[in-house]
Amino acid sequence: MVMGLVRSLGVGRHLNYSAINSRGVTKDIMVFWDNRAFELIDLEEGEYSISCRFKNCVDGVVWVFTNVYGLVCSRDRKDFWEELGSIRGLWSDPWCVGRDFNMIKFLEQRSKGG
Repeated sequence: MVMGLVRSLGVGRHLNYSAINSRGVTKDIMVFWDNRAFELIDLEEGEYSISCRFKNCVDGVVWVFTNVYGLVCSRDRKDFWEELGSIRGLWSDPWCVGRDFNMIKFLEQRSKGG
């Protein structure tokens, strides 16, 4: 990721980020944060995710954010879920997971036929 692009998103010199190329996709996975609000304590980069363990600068609360991109291909889903399980086992702090799982629970949730 080009730092100029990252800086164009917000707060300039106070912005930190981490980015990876997710396995099997053309999109990057990225997490960025304002270091005036959050202190990065730990960072874990996987094949399908980036996980950041943050400490809030104001109140000292420690929490984890994981940004994921799940592959559409069903043969890779087991690896994806194993990675998420491994990440959860790293820390016992509150955990927020976001982005795109590329999975549905019920067939009627599909936006495309097939």
